Amino acid sequence: MVRRSPRGTKLPSRTETDRARGVLLERIASRMDQVLEAVNGTRQHLEAKIDSVDARLTGRIDLLTDVVRENSRDIRKNSADIQKNSEDICALRETVTGLRHDFDHREEVGRVGALEARVSAIETRLASSR
Repeated sequence: MVRRSPRGTKLPSRTETDRARGVLLERIASRMDQVLEAVNGTRQHLEAKIDSVDARLTGRIDLLTDVVRENSRDIRKNSADIQKNSEDICALRETVTGLRHDFDHREEVGRVGALEARVSAIETRLASSR
């Protein structure tokens, strides 16, 4: 089908059409260059931000690692101290148990009981003689 143009206008020539396409392609290429520059700028900005965050986090992780190591050393030391103290407490308990046994079974217990009975009897007599 043949394309007809309105009266008074003529169809552009092939050269004019090719030129118009070239101009359009140049505009598209120019805009693509702008888009690529924006994308590259954004990429560089994001990479710099990621590097900054990575450096900060690496420093904090190193600090936390040192703190955990120190706490682990302290925990091991405290565990050893607790174990030693537990052994000392057990020894003290055995000593106290032995002392209680010796105290409860000493020779004076029988003599003190007899002495208390005699003192009570004397006190009773004195109270009744008044």
